[in-house]
Amino acid sequence: MARVGVIGIGNMGLGIALRLLERGHTVAVRDLRADLEQIAAGASARVLPTPRAIAAAADLVVVVVVSAAQIDDVLHGLDGVLGAAPTDVMLCSTIAPEDTARFADAVAAHGGTLLDAPISGGPAKARAGTMSLMLAAPEAARLRHAAVLSDMAAKVFPISARAGDAARVKLLNNLLAAANLVAGASALAAGERMGLDPAVLQQVIAASSGQSWITDDRLPRALASDYAPRAHAHILTKDVTLALEMLRSAGESSAFGDAALSVFRAACDAGWADKDDAVVLEVARCSFSGLRA
Repeated sequence: MARVGVIGIGNMGLGIALRLLERGHTVAVRDLRADLEQIAAGASARVLPTPRAIAAAADLVVVVVVSAAQIDDVLHGLDGVLGAAPTDVMLCSTIAPEDTARFADAVAAHGGTLLDAPISGGPAKARAGTMSLMLAAPEAARLRHAAVLSDMAAKVFPISARAGDAARVKLLNNLLAAANLVAGASALAAGERMGLDPAVLQQVIAASSGQSWITDDRLPRALASDYAPRAHAHILTKDVTLALEMLRSAGESSAFGDAALSVFRAACDAGWADKDDAVVLEVARCSFSGLRA
């Protein structure tokens, strides 16, 4: 079994840590929230005080924080990972490809290998080991950490050996997910305005050609006004922003992406940034109310 460090045990990272412990790996964790560290400790994880201490205790450091700025701090900050002996680093965050490549160079210069490994599926799938994982890394690193990868994810998609390529795939996926969610929320809000039962409409969509995984996952709880954050609205807002910036840098554009981003920004501007991203249904409802006013 492997020695794994998990830095960032929020919605996804805690599930990953608990899953790896369940599979018999030795796991050390670090997070800014003591309550999450206590949950991990209750499952026999070691709680260590700094990223550097995590790196010293692990053969693979799995980083599941929100942004490139946070990864910079994890790697280069006071008592950062790169202050310890060389180790491999797996980045599971959704960030810009250019940042991923920059971090890969830094880890390589320190003697380790970076695995560009964004994840998808949500907290429940992270806990069950059934999420999907996009992987850009040298073959030797894939083989070296094959047991951890297979225990973390039911589907591991080898993308390439070039750091940043998995980040590109993840951003395109999340762009489509956001557009699907906004379209689904708009359909339900329109149905409500026409006097249809939105719960029945959602069931029909889930069984028909308008179906998508994200609408199946989000819209039932939106209809129940359950916006407890499994995936914060500000996270997908950040992801769509990064995706559109990536497209622009490649000379591409996305009208549906622009439309989705406007809805997510409206949700954040309305004070719902820390709600579940299913809250876009409320934005759609407001939009239709405004149109009919």
